[in-house]
Amino acid sequence: MIELRNISKSYDDLGVLNNLSFNFHAGEFVCICGPSGIGKTTLLQLIAGLEQPDSGSLHYQSHKLAYVFQEPRLIPWCNVIENIEIGLYALMPRDKASRRKTCNQLALQVGLDGFQHYYPAQLSGGMKQRVSLARAFAIDPDILLLDEPFSSLNDELREDLCRYLIDLLAQKPRTSIMVTHNIDEAVRLADRIIFLQHRPCKIVLEHNIDKAPADRNWKYRMEQIELIQSLTKTD
Repeated sequence: MIELRNISKSYDDLGVLNNLSFNFHAGEFVCICGPSGIGKTTLLQLIAGLEQPDSGSLHYQSHKLAYVFQEPRLIPWCNVIENIEIGLYALMPRDKASRRKTCNQLALQVGLDGFQHYYPAQLSGGMKQRVSLARAFAIDPDILLLDEPFSSLNDELREDLCRYLIDLLAQKPRTSIMVTHNIDEAVRLADRIIFLQHRPCKIVLEHNIDKAPADRNWKYRMEQIELIQSLTKTD
């Protein structure tokens, strides 16, 4: 479990978080939604240790944490397999065969068969983000953080990436926290949706999704989106 208690964070005179508390349960997929600039990414960065809170406490135990950024952040002179492999060097520095086996398997799972030796400049935006997703799973993380990883993709590509992510998590659930402003994306993926508003941001809604991802058809998702929008509507 990840526990945040009374977390506050400001940047100069801009108060972003104020006495905010969260619990994230083991194996749970949580989407944090809300308007742009409200502090969603700051929350992820605090969990990842990339930022430190001004006050409050954060507790969790993790052997391996993976972070999928909004931009793929691939190394241009490394091909697909080499980019997926990066995090494995520290875990198995002398076992190239095992590293490559893991990376090739993940490339297949995210639909990159035949592109293993392509370089980032030769890939589409959706392919680059698939590499980024595979790289995160290569280290077998127990915590997965995702910062709007599909925001630059069109609806068709976003649906594909969501499906790949669902399939990867179905093999082994991990505590996953994703920031998004796309409510459909949240309904597609999450076990629980936390909706933030205002600044400093406040929780205005916690909403549980009661169906497995495979059972969330278009009609169900539209019903959930309308419900969430009605519950978070501001005057």
